[in-house]
Parts: sequence; structure tokens; C-alpha cells
Amino acid sequence: MKKIYFLLINALIVLAFGSCKTAFQVEKPKESYQPSTIAPSVSEFPLQIDIDVKKLEAAVNKKMNGLIYEGNNLNNQDLSVKVWKAQNFSFTVKNNVIEYRVPLKVWSRFAWRVEKFGIAVSDHYEANGTIALTYKTTIEIDKNWKLVSKTTSSGYQWIETPKLNLIGITVPVTPIANIALSQSDKMISAQIDQALTQMVDLRKYVSDAWAVLQKPMEVSPEHNFWIRITPKDIYVSPFSTNAQKLYLTVSLYSQIESFMGLQPAAKSIIPLPAYKVVQRPPLQFNVNIAADATYDKISEEAKQQLLNKTFAEGNKKITITDLSIYGSDGRPVFVADVTGSLKGRIYFTGDLVYNQAKEAIEVQNPEFDIKTKNALVKSANWLLHGIILNKLVPYLSYPVKDIITEMQTEANKTLSNYPLYSGVNLLGNISAVKVSSLSMIPGAVRIVANAKGSINLKITDLDF
Repeated sequence: MKKIYFLLINALIVLAFGSCKTAFQVEKPKESYQPSTIAPSVSEFPLQIDIDVKKLEAAVNKKMNGLIYEGNNLNNQDLSVKVWKAQNFSFTVKNNVIEYRVPLKVWSRFAWRVEKFGIAVSDHYEANGTIALTYKTTIEIDKNWKLVSKTTSSGYQWIETPKLNLIGITVPVTPIANIALSQSDKMISAQIDQALTQMVDLRKYVSDAWAVLQKPMEVSPEHNFWIRITPKDIYVSPFSTNAQKLYLTVSLYSQIESFMGLQPAAKSIIPLPAYKVVQRPPLQFNVNIAADATYDKISEEAKQQLLNKTFAEGNKKITITDLSIYGSDGRPVFVADVTGSLKGRIYFTGDLVYNQAKEAIEVQNPEFDIKTKNALVKSANWLLHGIILNKLVPYLSYPVKDIITEMQTEANKTLSNYPLYSGVNLLGNISAVKVSSLSMIPGAVRIVANAKGSINLKITDLDF
């Protein structure tokens, strides 16, 4: 009887311990990260200088008023001429050539003499008229960044020809016009050239923009995102016009570096180099930018899909009770707490990829961590078939459309009117953002994208 009782007790003990499962345990993969960098990009920053021809016209008209020329005994003749500004000058512009009409009031005093029947009769007469001189001014830029203009005369036209109501007396119209043209020409050309040359200190605007652009700029304060620009070359495109605007585009060819976190150190200022002439518009602006999707947010999104979800293979099954993520040597490590045919914690990894069509981060080539794999060989070999793992992975997709949209919105908010210094603003718009790479950093998956768009440095306040 005692023997039967002893065997029964042993059987119960074996049954009890045999039915209790020991939780699956394996050493956690080491958390580690590789340096994350955002590759520099190359862009051109157009420095657009707009010259309002009407403002220029008003400035020149303001400087030139009243008597322009006065001369007596001209060309060794008894001829005197005075020239006044008659009306405001009017400018038209095409590319780098300004054409304008200069209306002048001309007073002349000339001698008249005739001999008849041996008697000489002479007198002096005065005549008034209005003449319009026409000019062309060509604008160039010299190697010292000075605006150089060359004004030449292109003829004249009488608006009101000088006349006398005296029979037999002819007003010397042609000599008067030639004198008015030749004597006024030098002064008017000099005044026009001086006004154009002095209207803007081109070198100052370009060199200031060149220097200020090299200071680190905070593109997104919310994400502590900075860019540092290192200009390399400078290009000048030919003058262009639109209506009454004269445009000069100076492109700063630059390397752009992006940084997340603290403000990057400023480099030594590179001095302004000699410019190169190019017969093309500026290249499209592009910059590599970044945003972070935190592990907490990715885990939260995954748990909404996976928590308490059961996956089966044959008569074996597991249920996900918790899930988190971290990085190890540049790859993601997913930590899954499971129950069911296996109870415990498993670790698996894979390759993070960006699905352009879905605008989502996905996992490809899933596999168990090596230590988890070795432990499963002994306790749950059926999991190594990969069927359950492949079923589980699609639920780990993380949409990033909102993050990319936010990146674009933040950049456009900054670029809409970024003041570099007084009178010069950075204006731009990011039209397209394309994800180029993903990397694991402490606490987050870093999404690096290339942003393309238009941008220029706009001079908004020119003094004439």
C-alpha cells in the first residue's frame, strides 16, 4: 500500500512539473549605433538684383535739370547756343541696353549779313526750337564688380524747328542741331554713365550676401535642424529685362551641409572670388534634409496592429503581448514578448527600407537574432521555418507621409522670407521631397530626404 502511495505521489510531481513551461530566455543583442551623416548637396543660390528702370529714369531726371549747355562764338562763327532740359527723359530697356529720348529746348542767336548794290546790311536774330536727342547705354560688369555703362548718341530729331517770320533770312538749323548735339552729348553721356555706375554698390551687395550665406541657418527650430552653406564659385548671367525691370542674376554655387541638434560651428569665411559668366539660368536648388521617427512612435504604431494578435503555424501558435524597437550595429532590433506555444521574449531583425509608393518605412529580409536563433533550435525549432516571422513583419510598416509633409512645410515656412541682412532676404519654395536613405540613431530612425525647389536671394531695397 505504501509503495502504491509513493508511486502515485511521484507521478503527480512529475505531471505537475512536466506541465509547467519555463519562460523562453535569451541574451539581449547589444544596443549600438553607427555614425549618422547627412550627405552634403550642391546647389546654386541666385542673387537677383532688380533695377526698376522707372526709378532709374526718375533719378536721372532729378539730377539733370535747367540749363545744360551755353556757348558763344561757336565754330568761329557769330553763333551762340543755349540748351535746357525741355521735358523729362523717357527710358526703355532691352537686355543690357537702355534707350532713351532727351528732349531739349534750344535757343540760338546768330548773325545775318547780306551785300547788295555795294551796301552791306547785317543784324542778329534769335530763334527757339525743341530738339530730341536719342541715346543708347550698354551696361556691363567689370572684374571688380563695378557696374560699367557706355553711353553713345544715336542721333536727333527736331520736335519744333526754329523759325523766323522774316523773308530772306534762313535759320541755320543744321549747325544749331549739330552744336546742341556735340556740346550736350558729352555732358549728358557723362551724367547718365555716372548715375548708372553710382546707383548701386554691386560689389557690396554681392560680397555681403557671399559672407552672410556662410553663417549657419536654423531651418526648423522645432526639430533643431540647421544648414551650413559653403559657397565655391560665383556665376553671372547676362542682363535680362521684363517690362520696365532690368534683372541681373548672380548665382552662388555652394555646398550645403545639414545638421540635427546643436548649431554647427561656422567655418572661416571664404573670400569673394572672381566671377564666371554663364549663358544659362541658375540650377535648381536642392538640399538634403532629415527628420526623426522615434522608436517610441514606431513601437506604438506597431502595437496598435500587433498587440494580442495570434500567429499560427500548423498546431503551433504565438500571441504578441508587447513589442519595442532599438538599434544594433546599424540594423533594427525588434523585441517581442510572446505567449502560446512559446512563452518569453524573442529578438529579430531585418533591413529597413523606404517604400516610395506607400510612403512608409518597411522591414525586409526578417531573421531572428543569432542568439535567439540558437536558443530556438533547442526549444522551438518550428519558429525557425520563418512562416510566422514573415506573417508578422507586414504589420511593422510605419507610414511617414505626415513626417515628410511636415519637413516640407517647416522648410517652406522658413524659406518664405528669411532675412539675411537689411535689404536682402532669402526667398524660396520646396516643391518636392524624396526620401534617399534611412539610418538608426539613438532613440529614432533618421529619415534623410532630398528637397528640391526654387530659391533666390532678393535685394529688396536699392537706393538710387
